Amino acid sequence: MSYQNRPAEEACLLGHLTAGECCAVVGLSNTGKSALLRAVAASTAWKEQALLFYIDCNRMLNLSEQGFYEAILRAVRARLSEMQTQAEMLKRLEQDYQQVVNPASQLAIPLGFTNALERLCEEERRITLILDEFDEPFEALDGRAFLNLRALHDRYRHRLTYVTATAHPLEEIRDDRETGEFRELFVGRVCRLKMLEPEATRALTVEIAGQENLAPSDEEVNFVAAASGGHPGLVQHITRLLLRARLSAPRTYAQMGVALVNEALVSDEAICGECKRLWTQLAPSEREAILVLTRGEKLSKPQRERLELLGLVDREGKAVIGVLTVFARQQQARRKEAPHGVWIDEEAGEVYVDGQQIAALSELEYRLLRSLYQRQGKLCDKYRLVEEVWGESYIDEVDDARIEKLVSRVRAKIERDPAAPRYLVTVRGRGYRLQREGEQGTRGQGDGEEGRGV
Repeated sequence: MSYQNRPAEEACLLGHLTAGECCAVVGLSNTGKSALLRAVAASTAWKEQALLFYIDCNRMLNLSEQGFYEAILRAVRARLSEMQTQAEMLKRLEQDYQQVVNPASQLAIPLGFTNALERLCEEERRITLILDEFDEPFEALDGRAFLNLRALHDRYRHRLTYVTATAHPLEEIRDDRETGEFRELFVGRVCRLKMLEPEATRALTVEIAGQENLAPSDEEVNFVAAASGGHPGLVQHITRLLLRARLSAPRTYAQMGVALVNEALVSDEAICGECKRLWTQLAPSEREAILVLTRGEKLSKPQRERLELLGLVDREGKAVIGVLTVFARQQQARRKEAPHGVWIDEEAGEVYVDGQQIAALSELEYRLLRSLYQRQGKLCDKYRLVEEVWGESYIDEVDDARIEKLVSRVRAKIERDPAAPRYLVTVRGRGYRLQREGEQGTRGQGDGEEGRGV
């Protein structure tokens, strides 16, 4: 999707960049954040005044401070090589990069990164690091990485700025003292991506159909707009489903038109996958608000304002994404299946305790609980948890305290009394176990016992 389809968001981002300010780009899954950021970073309009470096955090080799710094410097090296930067500058940056990748000690990692950023900031042009897919790194990394970014910004002020792209505002992902100073850089500087405006939705539908040398009818364009609500990812999937129906069953499609596709929306794998990603990014209160709409009830003012901020309802409080409403009805039906105890609906990414949906879990919290849930009633030791939650390469890096901190966060969300857990218990010196409803066995004593290690 061309980022020119979002003139308001583009103007918001460019305004902050021109002023030498940090900016947070916020939008739900597949609303076009990456397309916007890539296009802005590649624009030649910045050639004389600024150097913009696009960093895809999904390309981090591992979820660590070292992996974060390596991904940034790798993107910087590639960009400067394309620009045929002076050989001496590239040589020095390569030395800094190698210091991060092959450090003589742990202290050499942040030192190599800092040296590289300082060299960049000696350039006459401003430096902007565009951190796309920033959700997981911001949630999981040690706060020292963000203190370092803040310190570098303070040293060079408007010469070094950051752009972050996440599904939710930074303070909703992580609200702690370790990241407080970094988050301050983005206060009042948020660019929200909602759904596409009607004309942009129409243009994208026509563009996708044109790739198949087809022209959509007004009925088809209106159908895509109503079903997708202007969500770019859904616009693409629904338009392509229409095209497949046209080409594979021309006679039936000629008779039934979009009604044929309407029946297939809820069973299409790509469309359901897109709805699931949207659904899992919503907080329980936001999901509940959508379920209120599916029951034909009226939203409260706070519910309406929250969903309108996300672009999921219009000013009158009416749902704009038709296919997401259908998906929500399916989830409502599945809720009745929730048993007592801890139950994970892995299809929707939802967690229930005693039949009630709990507060949204972060990505790491969900991985931990799912790992325990898949072995419910059995002991899970530290090594298995580290491998399944953080990754095999972290076996020697994640210590007991870090695991205990994550366990405590999960307990706070699934236990009535986290200090006397019924479900997520510690087996001292051995690991953790997720117990079934009514199951008896060795029970931990919350954080007090965990403090002695696993």
